Amino acid sequence: MDAIEKLEAAREALSESPRRALSLLPRAAALPPALRPERDFVEAEALRARGFLASSESLYAGVLSRLTPSEDPVLFIESCLARAAALRSLGRTREASGLLAKAGRAPWARRFAHRLRLERALVLRAEGRHRPALRELRSLLAGALDARDAQEAAFLLWAIGGAERLEGELEASVRSFKRSRTLFRRAGDRLGEGYALFGLAGVSRIRGRAADSERFYARAAAVFSQSEDLFGRAYAFCGRANALRQLGRLDEAERLYRSAYGLYASLGDEVDLAYVVWGQGKILLQRGALAGSRSLLLRALGMFSRGNETRGVVLSELALAQALYALGKVRQAEGLKKRAEVRAARAGLHTPLEVFT
Repeated sequence: MDAIEKLEAAREALSESPRRALSLLPRAAALPPALRPERDFVEAEALRARGFLASSESLYAGVLSRLTPSEDPVLFIESCLARAAALRSLGRTREASGLLAKAGRAPWARRFAHRLRLERALVLRAEGRHRPALRELRSLLAGALDARDAQEAAFLLWAIGGAERLEGELEASVRSFKRSRTLFRRAGDRLGEGYALFGLAGVSRIRGRAADSERFYARAAAVFSQSEDLFGRAYAFCGRANALRQLGRLDEAERLYRSAYGLYASLGDEVDLAYVVWGQGKILLQRGALAGSRSLLLRALGMFSRGNETRGVVLSELALAQALYALGKVRQAEGLKKRAEVRAARAGLHTPLEVFT
């Protein structure tokens, strides 16, 4: 195949095998200059599908730096949407919103109105603005159900379930994740079903049903072990470790945290890596290894702060306050606990009430 044929083959391979798409891509220098942005877009899509968010975001930014909206409106808006999704997942929601606004002013934006609306709703969700996000997501869900689009309805229910969980609507969250799982299965989307299982596992743990949580995470792990989604594999390791920690099976939890750490580190995913470090710190706290726990929790706190992950900051501050209190630093511990509670209240989070996290 020549370079243009390789690019076409890579594009076609994306949905089935991102890894194969990457292997098929020609070098940029082998392509005419006009096709190089598209080549980098395909590479970014393949990397994002595997969980390499930071690398994909950089590639999308490079594509957009070489395009104007009038040159290639479709590729421009596709790149804006994809980069916004990566930025959202990286905690850079303000940049994501700006990019969506730019896409909305581009030629042909009306053709992408539905996707732009969905991504804006997901940015609201990522910002912690759960009420407006839920209004939009539920409106979009009604449209997807009317159109009998099982795939989109399943995704929307997954997003709704996550927002409901953070709003404290735990029963509603369970229902949404169960419906999401059913519809993903109907659509033949095994990885989507795995993410619905993650949702069920997370809300089960918060409700104190650690054994159910561990079982859901184990099922999801079986799905992602056969996939190219490295983020999904890492998520399964970390989530199951959290459930095992709640069940008191600390040695097993530690092993899974180590596996999750290696994968998240390879992906360059600092925020999710911080959840692993926080979990490791919690285990040391349970073991009474206070100095080690304090060190890990301080590290997690810094990582969450850099990633604008408010829930993680609150979790770290609360656990660190417990470690400090056990070390006899009462005033410092009380101040940190109050700070965490105020931070959570301002963000509309119920994190201080999560006994089973």
